[in-house]
Amino acid sequence: MPPDADLLARLDALAELLPLLSGALDIREVFPHLSRVTCRVLPHDALALALLAPDRESLFVHALTTEVDFQRPDRIQVPQEARHLFEVPWDYLLCDDMATDPVMRQIPAVVAGLHGSLRVPLRRNGQVFGGLNFMSRAQGGFTAQDAPVAIRVAAYVALALAHKDLADEAARAAEVRERATALEQRVRSLTDQLSVLGHGSPRRMVGVSAAWRQAVGEAAQVAATDTTVLLTGESGTGKEVLARFIHGASPRAAGPFLAINCAALPESLIESELFGHEKGAFTGATQTRAGLIERAAGGVLLLDEVGELSPGAQAKLLRVLQEREFQRVGASRVLRADVRVIAATHRHLRTMVDRGTFREDLFYRLHIFVIALPPLRERPDDVLPLAEVLLEDIGRQLGRRGAGLSREAAPRLLAYPWPGNVRELRNVLERAAILAGGGLITSEHLALPAPAPPQSSGASDPATAPRRIGLPAGTERRQTLPDVEREMVENALVGARYNKSEAARALGLTRAQFYVRLKRHGLAI
Repeated sequence: MPPDADLLARLDALAELLPLLSGALDIREVFPHLSRVTCRVLPHDALALALLAPDRESLFVHALTTEVDFQRPDRIQVPQEARHLFEVPWDYLLCDDMATDPVMRQIPAVVAGLHGSLRVPLRRNGQVFGGLNFMSRAQGGFTAQDAPVAIRVAAYVALALAHKDLADEAARAAEVRERATALEQRVRSLTDQLSVLGHGSPRRMVGVSAAWRQAVGEAAQVAATDTTVLLTGESGTGKEVLARFIHGASPRAAGPFLAINCAALPESLIESELFGHEKGAFTGATQTRAGLIERAAGGVLLLDEVGELSPGAQAKLLRVLQEREFQRVGASRVLRADVRVIAATHRHLRTMVDRGTFREDLFYRLHIFVIALPPLRERPDDVLPLAEVLLEDIGRQLGRRGAGLSREAAPRLLAYPWPGNVRELRNVLERAAILAGGGLITSEHLALPAPAPPQSSGASDPATAPRRIGLPAGTERRQTLPDVEREMVENALVGARYNKSEAARALGLTRAQFYVRLKRHGLAI
């Protein structure tokens, strides 16, 4: 038979490999059969399929079939002088004695008596990603006439691996879509469930914007775990709402949910409140008292404004997160902490770490899963849905039907930047609902700065002037000293975006003094 006819006959004999490989989910399962079919036209004593590792400095043996007894190597290091084989095009490599080859001499096949080899590359999109190695006991067991047959087999194998990769990628994409759909359904179900549970309270989950839905989606993902969560965002963005959502969607939902504002208590009391104290631990400790960590056992503890913790409390909290242990103030006995911690802050903890006011090790313990809550000005789509729900809640508290918004009131709400976020929105709506007396809320009922009219250059801008929060625009009255104090407190709150710690510092007051004035003027928010 002429050489060309002989080669064509050998190639035709490989035709049965196509249905074999196309029906295989994993080429390793049919690799022995592939070797037997190929052996009829290309005799060999061992056949190895090696793929390039991600580091491009080694090969891992994906499949091996052999009649020679030797242990299959898991990985073959590619010497520096041979790495060009994965960077430049080549068709085949013949080796009469693998003991002289820098790559092949690493495998036990040489010791087992295999000598000759014929290597052909596996290509995808013009790039070499692996190779087939035909091995023989005889030195010089392969010739250049065998190369076209080996190249054809390699092409079939590369095609089968490409199909497998595409199928795996499609399966992964389908799995991602399925998880995303399941997560969306879970978020919707939990939102509806918790909205019903929170009916009549300001803690209902409301929001249609993409930014809010992303935050809720992340909360739903982490809820099923016991991971520590850090909620970041401006004051009034709904950090406690999201923390309650995580609690209600978690395996700890049947346990307690306790919250503490770390900025609302003096440093001398915060440790006692968190960790409890023994009788006689300090003046006024007339009896032993369990702290929030102990009382929240089996549930969730929200540490709001965690950045305000004293250095001593930070160290003790770190121990709770690391060792799940704590001690009451004045006690020597170590107690176990069965509580999930959710921390919340409006401050940049990384900056505080750099300034030395927050422990770096605690920062990393809290910074495991961070959910950033967007301010209300960045999700204007949520303003009117929030207003509708808040007005329903306010109406129930006032013993009347929820007030509605007039046509001119809604644009006013949408135009305002809401520096105090949802908390400020609720305060404005509560005042407006009272003034409306059960009727529609108009723009006159909203204690918001009037839109600035067009002015000539150099004119003063009323929108930038200090405003009196508690009075409608244009209302004048004689001010008393308490009026002045109330206005200063209100303006400090607005200037600090309703962060009470910053407002207190702006007025030169301690937190305790500031809280006294909030209570005195009915501004406790």
